[in-house]
Amino acid sequence: MQRTPGNTLRRPTLAAAARILVLSTAALLALATPAAAATTAGTPVLRFAADGTDRVDGTLEAGRSVLVDYDLARLAQCRNQYAGGDAWAIGVYYRIDGGPIATQPVSRLDENRHNVKAPVPIDLPLGAHDLELWFHAGDRAGCSEYDSRSGANYHYAIEQPAVATFRADWSESVSGPIRAGHGLAIRYDLARLPQCRETYNGMPAWRIDVHYRFDGGPVQSQALTGSSGEPVPATVDVAPGSRRIELWFQVTGQRSGCTAYDSDFGANYAYAVA
Repeated sequence: MQRTPGNTLRRPTLAAAARILVLSTAALLALATPAAAATTAGTPVLRFAADGTDRVDGTLEAGRSVLVDYDLARLAQCRNQYAGGDAWAIGVYYRIDGGPIATQPVSRLDENRHNVKAPVPIDLPLGAHDLELWFHAGDRAGCSEYDSRSGANYHYAIEQPAVATFRADWSESVSGPIRAGHGLAIRYDLARLPQCRETYNGMPAWRIDVHYRFDGGPVQSQALTGSSGEPVPATVDVAPGSRRIELWFQVTGQRSGCTAYDSDFGANYAYAVA
């Protein structure tokens, strides 16, 4: 039998009340450093315009990320200067379903030490329903200002993606329709591929990946395990206009090159896309 990837045997083997968290000016300024906002095509964007309005471009979906694009003119009072540069910063605070509060800077200093906006991604975990966020500006002189919809904070509903589940007992299921232009979350029990579990210096030296393609096109992949062999969340962005998706899984021993596949006896796991 020809052994090619995806053509091998499957081996049986936050809606809580709004809260304002004060960020010290020193901490906020320390956060205001360049940060890359790695996004993919189709990532939804929360846009906060200078005129005080906000809008969503795209759809917030659990298992994916959303980009926060904040116009710095919305918080213009705290603009202290120091040694010819800006000594102020703006940050976004956010939480999911009323959970722990996190923060990221939405401003950064450019090469001339003047602030420019810095769009930042926020990951939306599977099962999430409400994204709550608000903004704070502070400067070196102690000025403090908030943008929080008069204390109510900004709330956005998070939709649930289709979820493909692959269980240890070799059963598979998909909940919800798989839609083009949306996400497909992958829940894969690592016990399905117990082969090639190598170690190196006491650490796991193997990985499991999901491979996928749309309508027979180019193969793409994502990791399903982290550096310690732990499972990591994976969401496939379903290509716009696609009608069919194929999935299969591969374990690889990183020292020996050992490989094994879970591919439904070479047929791959194929699903219609709405």
